[in-house]
Amino acid sequence: MTYSRIFTSSLCCLFLLLTGQQHEVQAFPIVARDKGHSNSRLLSLDDTHHHRSPATAVIQANKRRRRSYNQKKKTKTQLNSMWSTDDEIEGIDKFKSCIPYMLPLLDGEIFGKYIYERVPPLGFLDSLFIGPLYESYSQVPFLGTIIFIGLTLGTRGNSDMSRNLRFNANQAALIDVVLIAPELIGSAFEGEDIPRYLQEPCMNFVWYIYMSMVMYSIFSSLQGKKPTQLPWISGYAEIMVGPF
Repeated sequence: MTYSRIFTSSLCCLFLLLTGQQHEVQAFPIVARDKGHSNSRLLSLDDTHHHRSPATAVIQANKRRRRSYNQKKKTKTQLNSMWSTDDEIEGIDKFKSCIPYMLPLLDGEIFGKYIYERVPPLGFLDSLFIGPLYESYSQVPFLGTIIFIGLTLGTRGNSDMSRNLRFNANQAALIDVVLIAPELIGSAFEGEDIPRYLQEPCMNFVWYIYMSMVMYSIFSSLQGKKPTQLPWISGYAEIMVGPF
């Protein structure tokens, strides 16, 4: 199950990142055409007014520079407006935005093994809320892969979902992708007799990192704020969602 999820998630992320970057690439020719149009206007003005006095030429040059600056500013504003900047999550979307983060919670369940032993209250909460779900989740083959595809490809371009909801779905999928590296390292040492004093801090470190990201995203969503402060992950999630 782990290797199938790794293969599928890698392909999906590569496809979505390349597709998302096309939005940025397609936007630049607009600037180039605007620049070309502006340059042609400058040339025509030079040809028309070359017979004027030096003072008039300076005034005209200043006007052209201001016009060119305003045109560039307007073009940049138009390009930036393509990407939604609404960071407020409203209504039922506050709760819907939390659901996708169940995927990294379930896939990272194994990394909390020692923490739940050291802190019994956390272990009780885990066995009460996450444990039963994890048992059912682990019994269904390829369920993680299906959920991952649903969160990424399934939400892309879905006009029935708000952009903030699609953002959270893709961010949850990216957090799940981050867990692939420690899973691979753990599978490489599978069957080896690794001392607990080495294994425990490594697993605890992974648990702290992914749980912090998940809890931050969930609490921000419940407060109606878009969780955009995860380094790298939030930026890639924006690209995966696209401009609209």
